[in-house]
Amino acid sequence: MKWTRRNFLMFSGFSPLTLLASKKRDSLFLSLPLRKHSTQLKHDTWIELNMDHMGWNLDRIRKQVKRPVMAVIKANAYGHGLIPTARYLEKMSIDSLMVCKLEEAIQLREAGVDCPILNFGPFFPEYAELLVKHQISQSVFTNDVRILNTTAAKMGKVSKIHIHIDTGMGRMGIPHHQAFSLISELATFNNLKILGISTTLTEEKEFDKEQIKRLLALCQKAKTAGIVLGKKHAASSAGIMSYPDSYLDMVRPGILVYGYYPSEKSQYKDKLALKPVLQLKCRVAAVKTLRPGDSISYHRAYIAENREKIAVLPIGYSDGYPFNVAGSGFVLLSGERAPIVGSITANHMEVKLKLDSNVSIGDEAVLIGNQGKESISADELARWAEVSTYKILIGLNPLLHRITD
Repeated sequence: MKWTRRNFLMFSGFSPLTLLASKKRDSLFLSLPLRKHSTQLKHDTWIELNMDHMGWNLDRIRKQVKRPVMAVIKANAYGHGLIPTARYLEKMSIDSLMVCKLEEAIQLREAGVDCPILNFGPFFPEYAELLVKHQISQSVFTNDVRILNTTAAKMGKVSKIHIHIDTGMGRMGIPHHQAFSLISELATFNNLKILGISTTLTEEKEFDKEQIKRLLALCQKAKTAGIVLGKKHAASSAGIMSYPDSYLDMVRPGILVYGYYPSEKSQYKDKLALKPVLQLKCRVAAVKTLRPGDSISYHRAYIAENREKIAVLPIGYSDGYPFNVAGSGFVLLSGERAPIVGSITANHMEVKLKLDSNVSIGDEAVLIGNQGKESISADELARWAEVSTYKILIGLNPLLHRITD
């Protein structure tokens, strides 16, 4: 690869996903307040959230599963904004919320979110006091859980836990064939309360059945021993759509809450009639007419063969828009699709207009969402970029304005 200033920025760590990996930046980005229309800068890129759509999606999920719902709001609520999403779901009487970083859980408590929260990710023993103080349930599967009991006892409180079992995912959790001894020990601790037992499915249909069988066998063994394990939960969005036997006592939907399906197969069936919550927009920053031979972007990425009209948009890969869709992707302008040309850089992209187009500076461009009779979904953008819809949504820069309807 020929190294340039542009691809150096992309591959040296200055991307939204790598920024999110920094704990300090996590804390900064995810605690940002929701921006209001009154502070919207004219040419900024922004995200609009239709919370009524989120309510619709939650209602559809509840009708499908007829179980308590633990909504997954990890990774900045899949790009939708951690705190506004949590506040809305709490207003909708969500049974529980799940995050995958302790920082996220603490930010929610500090923002006044009171409903049950499970940190599904790891914790370090030195943060046991924070878990107890903020009444955050912790997913446990190692001997470090003993520190939670000791800390809670010193504070005169009870720490709530969910025991996570590895039934074949091979990732987090105590292996199912080793789990009973840990479960038996945890049941003896006076300052721990077991709220649930969980596993993560591999999303391989036949093996998922084996995983549920392993979990249920372990639960039965505990029941015979007089141990109360609380709610059993295993089904993510994929399980909800394809494997009703995995619903157990509670489900953990993630992407379904935000109006998207976990696979193309479930998307085409559209069984839940979901409504996407998020729209990604910006305003036209410049409009230019190119002569034959004129070029745009670094290294003359696009050269006009004829007289052409180009709109410049103030959005790029630093905002989380995929850099590899130039030449295959579109945006919506004046209710029509306009092809992306040239190259997508950190803060800009160019789109080709019709010569008689009336598009002008300040006009609204839609990159994900609807305009007139046209629409571009995050699924479609993901296909252009050859990535999953999850990566499109989660990759959106947390610094972008997020505006509720």
